[in-house]
Amino acid sequence: MLFKKSKKANKDNNATADNIEFIDLDNSDKTDVTDKIDKKINYKVILICVILVIVFVFLLPTITSIFDKSSPENYTNTVNNNSSNNLVNGFIQIDKNDSNMTVNDVRFYNFTKRSNNLISYNYKAEKAIKNTLSLKLYIEIYNRSETIIYREMFNPSVEIEKGPVLSSTITLNPNLYKEAYYVKVVEITTENAIVTNSINCTKEFTDGIFNLKYSVKYNFGENALLSYEVTKNAIISQTEDNEESTSEDTDLEKYNDIFLQEEADVSNTNATEYQRDNNYLKYTIDLRTIDLQDSNYKLLYNIGTVERTVKVIEESNGWSCSNE
Repeated sequence: MLFKKSKKANKDNNATADNIEFIDLDNSDKTDVTDKIDKKINYKVILICVILVIVFVFLLPTITSIFDKSSPENYTNTVNNNSSNNLVNGFIQIDKNDSNMTVNDVRFYNFTKRSNNLISYNYKAEKAIKNTLSLKLYIEIYNRSETIIYREMFNPSVEIEKGPVLSSTITLNPNLYKEAYYVKVVEITTENAIVTNSINCTKEFTDGIFNLKYSVKYNFGENALLSYEVTKNAIISQTEDNEESTSEDTDLEKYNDIFLQEEADVSNTNATEYQRDNNYLKYTIDLRTIDLQDSNYKLLYNIGTVERTVKVIEESNGWSCSNE
């Protein structure tokens, strides 16, 4: 039984036995108390279940990878030299991190768009690799229509160890970054490739007393850049001001000096068809044989660059490009 105060309280605060009434636990109040206890228990059970579901969802990728031998996170010693899992039409879809591709014992996955036009990705060697350049691996980026828009050689370091998960990034032109949708990793041998098509990019502008005409012919083979031919011509404009100038005027030698320095840099490479005259420069860079070891020359593009990359970047910099 429970004791309960009567609603009729003694005004003189002198409680007597008459102010106490006995309540049988078997009546309706007992049911109310029991219901309240049951509700509290039910709320706790529901709360615990919700927490367990949240934890399960959070740990699901890890739990799945334990049972899924093809998971990028699950390293095995029995991976094929070239293999793939969960591809979309043969591609890894960017920002969809459930697929991977292994080429020449290097596994690639988690291609993700980041800020500042960056795409990050993870890779892991299935065996120790002493020279990544020898793999001849290229990371290709495609748009939603499965048209290649960018290619970059995979060469993060001289050597990578077996097992640890490593990361790297690719920096794209803003326009190419917007288009990027799929990724594929391929092996390409370009040393013996043959030129099949070319594009010519030109730019004319003025700089002080100079009218400048630049042109670069880019030569491709099977959509891979193999070589390029550079021609630069600086013509002094005939104005009243510079007609009275003498040869001692340093402005007249500005581009001759610039081209002279470029000549010095290029001469330490395997450049061919080299020509230089006063305010004039021409040379050809063959990316299949170029040697930059003793030179400060900076390549315009690396071997394997695709045609669309060259066009997008050069046209965004004010060049006019057309196919030959």
